[in-house]
Amino acid sequence: MMVYMFKTFAYLGFICYSFKLGVETNIGALLKNIDKQTTIICYLGFFASIAFSYVGLKILNITSNDGIRRIILLNAQSFFVVTCNHVNEIGIGNSELGRLACTVSLILDIFGMFLNTLVDNVIFPVIEGNFLHPIMVIGTYILMLIVCRPLVIHIISYTPEGKRVKESHFFAIFLIVLLLAFLSLQMQHFFAVFLFGFFLPTEPLSTILYEKLDAITSSVLFPIFCAVHGFRADLNSLHIKSFVLETLLIMGASGKFLATLISSMCFGVHLKTAFCLSIIMASGGFINLIKIGQYQQVGELSTEQCTTMSLHIFIWTGALLPLVRHLYKPSTQYTTIIRQGVISSSEAGNLQVLSCIFKEENLPGIMRLLQAFHPISTKKSIPVIALQIIPIITSGVSLPILAPLHEIQSSAAYRSNLSRCNRTVNALVSLEHKTNGVIRPQHYVSVSSYAAMHNDICSVSHDNNVSLLILPFHAQWTNYNNTKGFKHHSQNIRDVNKMVLDMAPCSIGMLVDRGDQNLANFSDVYRVAIFFIGGVDDQEALAFTTVFANNPRIRVDVVRLISINKTQSDDDNFEDNDAINSFQLRCIDNERVSFEEVVVNDGGETTSVVVKMKDEFDLVIVGKYHEPGCVPLFGLLDRWCDYPELGILGDMLVSPEFEFSVLVVQERPSL
Repeated sequence: MMVYMFKTFAYLGFICYSFKLGVETNIGALLKNIDKQTTIICYLGFFASIAFSYVGLKILNITSNDGIRRIILLNAQSFFVVTCNHVNEIGIGNSELGRLACTVSLILDIFGMFLNTLVDNVIFPVIEGNFLHPIMVIGTYILMLIVCRPLVIHIISYTPEGKRVKESHFFAIFLIVLLLAFLSLQMQHFFAVFLFGFFLPTEPLSTILYEKLDAITSSVLFPIFCAVHGFRADLNSLHIKSFVLETLLIMGASGKFLATLISSMCFGVHLKTAFCLSIIMASGGFINLIKIGQYQQVGELSTEQCTTMSLHIFIWTGALLPLVRHLYKPSTQYTTIIRQGVISSSEAGNLQVLSCIFKEENLPGIMRLLQAFHPISTKKSIPVIALQIIPIITSGVSLPILAPLHEIQSSAAYRSNLSRCNRTVNALVSLEHKTNGVIRPQHYVSVSSYAAMHNDICSVSHDNNVSLLILPFHAQWTNYNNTKGFKHHSQNIRDVNKMVLDMAPCSIGMLVDRGDQNLANFSDVYRVAIFFIGGVDDQEALAFTTVFANNPRIRVDVVRLISINKTQSDDDNFEDNDAINSFQLRCIDNERVSFEEVVVNDGGETTSVVVKMKDEFDLVIVGKYHEPGCVPLFGLLDRWCDYPELGILGDMLVSPEFEFSVLVVQERPSL
């Protein structure tokens, strides 16, 4: 009785997991990546594995039968959902390697799924005289596509955007899935539920399933399913011939590994990337285990063969796949190049700015900043890229997307966030109109998990030669009912910001917006100040401040904090003085720019200077890093720092005592 109960829960777990997996599977972003090179890599790996396996049959003197042929084909196959799970677990889903691996496995999976369905459910049954089975298969798919799919889409259409689905609607969808699962069980076609989910729109169904089924499925039901499949393996069934079968499996996997490695390198893939790709393509996963259990259930594989193959997958994948995490670092392409900065870019006349938008609350501050550093004259406009970031909240095989707006508007991820995306688009269009076309941002959209967002941000920065990257602070400032402070803290966004600070190929400005959330543009006079102490970050901040001076609606105040007892080296003082002199030379005839030197002997005096001026500015710009022996910050270095990513001075300026916005500039990676 207990066995039947466990089998029931196991099959229910498989139904829920398969349907959820099918809904989350989105191949639209990868179809455009399929080309001659990826197709050749795919099929060379597949047929090389088969060729190596049949050579192994001859060398090992193994008699070929239906079970052995099943083993060889399954060993050569790469399943798309397995590959997606692997790259997402490693954290490289939105990297070059992740997209390449998913594209290669997708080609083979489409071919393999079509071929297996045709052979197993049509050709072989007809040869054996079983004409009822093909009719049931075809009828089930007709029912699935003609009746069930439109019905589910009609049900979810009753849920308004941003609202929770009704329990009755979810129950109706689940009953439809159970009906198709029952039909698939009758015809021994276990992946019909997965295909049904695949043919449904990803959103909002993916979010609905995540809210309703993720916890119980991922934590209880699917582990029971895996455990039941594990019970079918029997280590006592292994004997000396099992090592012969394992040798055959290793030869097949080695053939696929070598063919993928050599073919990808022939198409210009770097050796390390090709090596990691080969490991991923030769690895198995839960789909392989499901297929093994299915073949054993129908009598095509013995217990010994089932156990040997399962152990092979566990050992091969478990031993080699973690190597990819250590060998492949997407961030290396950003850290090995010459970093773009505001100083070098402004001198060369190619300053490019990237602004990230994590949520709608970031828009007013970003809009004001973009207006502030753009001149009224159209002759000196600065190119701007707006990167809107949409988080993937589901797990599984959800593929990251990074593309310009016009390429992603037809995707499910965009349509599921239509209102939010449209509000961002409208804000950018309004900004363009207000500035008479001087500001014309390029709009990119990134759909990614929080763990991999930094890769997309750094990738756009690198590909577009960005000089300054604007990151919104992870918390929102509030001044409601005389209650000042930050609310809506997002640890996920904070982690993304920290990763970008470590890896970005350009200078970074962390924007702490404390302006009016209902006002996306600044008043007639916008007051900007920089507190200059010294160092490369302050020099970069000063170079960025120079840009504001070109706008006639902005007043710029430069406050240089100096000390009588200088602790900086002569070289540092020379570079600081050179940056100040360069700034003054550029703004020599600008009456809206003022310069002031203030002598301070410790951090307390620096704090007093800032407090006296706290009501005079709308935006304060500071550098992030300062030397430990910096006199103007002496005593502040020992205080508790709530936000280390802002630096000592930046952390002090975001205290509730001040209400101006803060832009903390970093020229170099975090130390």
